[in-house]
Amino acid sequence: QTHQQTYHHGEPQAPIKAVGQTDKTGTEIHFKPSRDTFTIVEYDYKTLCSRLRELAFLNSGIHVLLVDERHDARDTFFYEGGISAFVAYMNQSRAVIHPTICHFSTHCEKTGITVEAALQWNDTYQPHVLCFTNNIPQRDGGTHLSAMRSALTRTINKYITKEGFDKKFKVAMVGDDSREGLAAILSIKMPDPKFSSQTKEKLVSSEVKSIIETALSTKLEEFLLEHPKEAKAIVEKIV
Repeated sequence: QTHQQTYHHGEPQAPIKAVGQTDKTGTEIHFKPSRDTFTIVEYDYKTLCSRLRELAFLNSGIHVLLVDERHDARDTFFYEGGISAFVAYMNQSRAVIHPTICHFSTHCEKTGITVEAALQWNDTYQPHVLCFTNNIPQRDGGTHLSAMRSALTRTINKYITKEGFDKKFKVAMVGDDSREGLAAILSIKMPDPKFSSQTKEKLVSSEVKSIIETALSTKLEEFLLEHPKEAKAIVEKIV
């Protein structure tokens, strides 16, 4: 049976009740914003599109259907490529430096933390890095973004030195150089994340730092060694 529940501001929650007869199962939730609580109670279609597209990218394989009966508009979001498809979407109007997206996913059994990242450089000089924790965006970054930046700079510097590019180009690279033109998604899943505020704009959980640094350093180094032509293009762009 399907179930239905409606929430009304200030009222106690009524128990879920069965409605109709069907072979399908699930829960149908109706949400109506209260004018006593919210200043704006009209749903913005573009805002919903943007957020639901994010969720479809972050959760590969799910279908999300958005229907606006006010204006007879609808969109379906479905991306099998996950966050790699997200990065390709971010770079669709830009010229990419390397065609292959660096993507990895790793899980730490001890902490229950899953780290997934996708990176691709383009020919611009503005970085575009989005961070998520349990599908929630952190506009102000946090410990996961700091860990990613640290690992990125260290790994690329190590590769430049190992391959002799530092002697060839005779330049000293700083952290900002490695991030110029970078389009990236960093998504972590973890139990009990800690944020700096109620809005969850910044992650402050310290336990993710070493996990992200280790995973990104290892996987990015593997990518650079396995794709020497693309690695060279990235390094030359950074230089």
